[in-house]
Amino acid sequence: MSERGKGEFWAFAAGLLAGGVVALLYAPAKGEETRKKIMETAEDTYHKGEDIYDKSKTEAEKIYHDGKEKAGRIYTEGRAKVEETIDYVRDKVHKDSEEAEPTTEEK
Repeated sequence: MSERGKGEFWAFAAGLLAGGVVALLYAPAKGEETRKKIMETAEDTYHKGEDIYDKSKTEAEKIYHDGKEKAGRIYTEGRAKVEETIDYVRDKVHKDSEEAEPTTEEK
């Protein structure tokens, strides 16, 4: 989730909670009933927030582990290609040095 998306989510959640509290306060009911409704609304919102947090955490962990696995695979494949290239260059240099004609100093 992007930083903007996170901010929008929390703004929405805060607005939802504030709207619920205001609606309860303006509804015609006894003080005890209103306080009870406010507590129930707060608890419901808290539990929904926990659920969203748990789902987000699970998804983030999955993305992290998938990324770590892919990075490991890319590293392993890249390392193998580099080693192949080193071996190829080493063999080519060795072969070319054997085929080279001796210089006047070497004669």
